[in-house]
Amino acid sequence: MLAIIAKLEFTPADIPAFMEAAKPLIHQTRAEEGCELYAMATDIDEPGVVWISEQWSSLETLNAHLASPHIAGFLEKIATLNMLGMDARQYEVSSVGPVDTSGH
Repeated sequence: MLAIIAKLEFTPADIPAFMEAAKPLIHQTRAEEGCELYAMATDIDEPGVVWISEQWSSLETLNAHLASPHIAGFLEKIATLNMLGMDARQYEVSSVGPVDTSGH
């Protein structure tokens, strides 16, 4: 299993256009084979930051997603926005379980 956490930075004025472009991408991606989680959210403290969280069953399904027509269309739509930075990290996950919030 793979997990992706990405931080995208835009001028705050570009966030509404980014989110509008992302809506169809999110629905199409969640329907893809191997997509176990795909979510985007704006940062509460940093108005120009978008966080993307992904979970994929394999590298093959992630690569198929990255080569999909809806990713190409999304990238085309956001190409006119002022992206100030991006940090995307991929993690290999060996196990998943609940977080123990009891403090033990």
